[in-house]
Amino acid sequence: SLAMSNKEPTKEVDAEVAAADAAEAAEGENGVGESRQRAVTAKDDDVDEKNDGGDGKDDDANDATKTDGNDERGAWDQTSRKVVVRNILKYVRNKEVKKIVSKWLDGRDDIEIVNWKKPPKDNWVKVTLAEEGMVDKFIGLINKGGEGGGAMINARGGKLLAHRVDDMGGDRGDADRGDNRNNRKRKGRENDNDANGDRDGKKLRRDDKRPPVRILSTDEVRDAITPLWRSSYEEQLDGKAREMSMKCAAKICKEIKAKFRTLEKEARRGQRKGTIKQYDWLAQKNAIKVEPPLPSPKKYEYRNKCEFTVGYRLVAQKKMEKEAEKEESGDVDGGDKEDSAGVEAAEASSSKVEVKAEEKAEGKIEETTDGADGDKVKDEVMKEGEADAKDVTDGSNSDANGASEGAVKDEDMHEGEVETKAEESTDESKTVDAKTDNSPAKDEEMEEGETKEKTTNGSNAETDATTKEEEIEVETFEKVPAAGFLAQGWHGGVYPPHCLQNMPDWSCGLCDVLNDFFVGSSCPPYDTRVHRGVWRSVTLRASLRTRECMVVVLHAPAEGGVGASDDGSDDYSQVFEGEKARLAKMLTRGAIPTPKRDYPEDHNYGEHEKWSEEEKEKDGLKVTSVFFQEFAGVSHPGPDHPVQHVFGKDSLEERLGKCTFQISPGAFFQTNTEGAEVLYNIVVERIKEVTKDPKKTVLLDVCCGTGTIGLTCLKEGVAGELVGVDISEPAIADARINAEKNGFTEEDTTEFFASAAEKILPETMKGIPRESPIVAVVDPARDGLHPVVVRALRADEKIRRLVYVSCNPTATLVRDAGMLCGPPTKKYSGRPFKPTISQPVDMFPSTRHCEMVMTFDRMSEEEFERHHGKGK
Repeated sequence: SLAMSNKEPTKEVDAEVAAADAAEAAEGENGVGESRQRAVTAKDDDVDEKNDGGDGKDDDANDATKTDGNDERGAWDQTSRKVVVRNILKYVRNKEVKKIVSKWLDGRDDIEIVNWKKPPKDNWVKVTLAEEGMVDKFIGLINKGGEGGGAMINARGGKLLAHRVDDMGGDRGDADRGDNRNNRKRKGRENDNDANGDRDGKKLRRDDKRPPVRILSTDEVRDAITPLWRSSYEEQLDGKAREMSMKCAAKICKEIKAKFRTLEKEARRGQRKGTIKQYDWLAQKNAIKVEPPLPSPKKYEYRNKCEFTVGYRLVAQKKMEKEAEKEESGDVDGGDKEDSAGVEAAEASSSKVEVKAEEKAEGKIEETTDGADGDKVKDEVMKEGEADAKDVTDGSNSDANGASEGAVKDEDMHEGEVETKAEESTDESKTVDAKTDNSPAKDEEMEEGETKEKTTNGSNAETDATTKEEEIEVETFEKVPAAGFLAQGWHGGVYPPHCLQNMPDWSCGLCDVLNDFFVGSSCPPYDTRVHRGVWRSVTLRASLRTRECMVVVLHAPAEGGVGASDDGSDDYSQVFEGEKARLAKMLTRGAIPTPKRDYPEDHNYGEHEKWSEEEKEKDGLKVTSVFFQEFAGVSHPGPDHPVQHVFGKDSLEERLGKCTFQISPGAFFQTNTEGAEVLYNIVVERIKEVTKDPKKTVLLDVCCGTGTIGLTCLKEGVAGELVGVDISEPAIADARINAEKNGFTEEDTTEFFASAAEKILPETMKGIPRESPIVAVVDPARDGLHPVVVRALRADEKIRRLVYVSCNPTATLVRDAGMLCGPPTKKYSGRPFKPTISQPVDMFPSTRHCEMVMTFDRMSEEEFERHHGKGK
């Protein structure tokens, strides 16, 4: 009777995912219905697949077969099939949650749950149903399927409450109140629908709160992407030193002290025997010593990898046209042009007024002058008197050149109002007509004398000023396909990298080539909001030392992505192969062109920027390999996602220190080559300090990538054997090749494993001989280390020193250090580490990011026994 999948849920919940889920639940529990986004993003779906008891299939595949094709949101949106059940007990194991969910469906074959998620610290569970028609049945089952027609209850007798995921933050009262509230919310949401039946009313309201779209200046683009560009480099280093001390070292101490306080509370409640005194090193004033950050050898143009988003560049086309109108009217009023030029200007103005009036009659243009400005213009017209206004209008209508003005006025009067802007343009044309022909209207206007002329000129001047202000407010944009950075989100368009000091010339030159291609491409950019289009992003890698450059173009399927319409309008398979060939040809037809940069005035140009154009062309960098990568998902492909090689070499070669490395398209490599040499030298020094016999020392390189750190240490002679682990198969394949490239051909010298570190590390540690001292180096991604990895590193007391290279020192390093250095528990056993020294390295000048090399040493047995007793 249970229509659920049989796959067991994963046991470990990633800390980052749990934090995100906790924040999501907090919004719901606070009862703020407007605070939760209605549309569920691809990240949420990925979290569901990791932490739920689903069938293990990709959410996209489930949705594609079970979502109504008439739903305009597309198969990728599961919001309408998700339900939240509240008042579940906290801290319930996944197996118990599965039993609870299974019990709900006893005897109900008409309801099928395909996925569920229960954050460990929250009191709600989110379920995804197979079909939207099951949602109301399931809500009714939870809210009215208990004893006596009441709500189901939890293990403590509390009533459960189910509602749609759209209504996160629902009322915590009884089930009937919850249903009524949900009905009211759905009714309000239906009122927000547009003519096409789009039910994303909350999304529309959220869009209304966004600041108006505008084109950013170059300084604003720099502020968004390189926020420290205005500061001197000395000021940047001082700021990063303070941040590493306050937000990294101090937070680590606070994290560990909090664990001791938790143990004390448990001891007072009788949950554990005895208390543990805080470690001596925590009582010191500066418990963790932070050295001054080491500067990057290159302050500008240091990046060897750039990733551009393909989207649309905004061009203020309408603003430019209106400014031209203002200039024409100014020339006529000033009387500096010849009579023939004035006639042409008047005709152009009349034509524009007629077009504006026609658009207004169709409802396309709203009245743009109102309030004080409109009253001022109206007062000026009233000063002329009703008779004068009637005479001028009649004369203008009888004149051949004023025929369009009469048509405009007739149409506007038929609508019941006259657009102020059209009246202003009409007055300008009448003045021009009076100067350029002998019509009766001209004779009557000339008889009014100089007083009327001055008044009219004054009115026109005020009107022109008002028009200029209004033109800025109604500014619209033309979208041009382009590649660049999202300086103000997707809705704000992409911006080229030419104004950024950290971007090298070759990346800007390739961006120009890409933009030349995208403008004329018959395949549009990919829109992440609706998941339609083709071109998604372009990743560039280059080595100025080996003169090689790699381009990887990410695109959606040519026949359409997950949001493609059913009418075939998103199918570009007929032209896509030709577009791929054309792009590859444009990228490889010669040396990368030298771009025109838009640097700040005080930019300190490097030596290569002083070269002549001939020298640059002679030493020009060329694209040596091109790859295309197709991805049909809604987020981003993993490092093992396949690529299609279409040109040149199948990898990129880079020299770093004494080693040479091969880099595949999906492999990780530091983005600052010169800075990486400084970083790795610090790691070498930290290992050398504890290796009395390097030949017998085993270096455990976790998250090794292409083997850069481990092979550098072997080359420097600080270790005799290397064991590397990384989740990326292409990176491990590169690491094995790199070992051979650098002379380490013996099998007992280097060994690399392609697997998640948490899966293979415990067994790998068992294979290392007991008599071999171990030094570990970890260089994880921004998500930090998996808890299983931390547990294995801490439990093996043969590891004397751990060198942690962190690119996220203020967050995941703090979390991992707390688990490595805190008091022992059942989950994290063994003698703890203690941080001894930390060395920041500035790998990213002009940005707020900074690498941290923190050294952890194993606590001595004497110190451990002093705090925990002997034999514990």
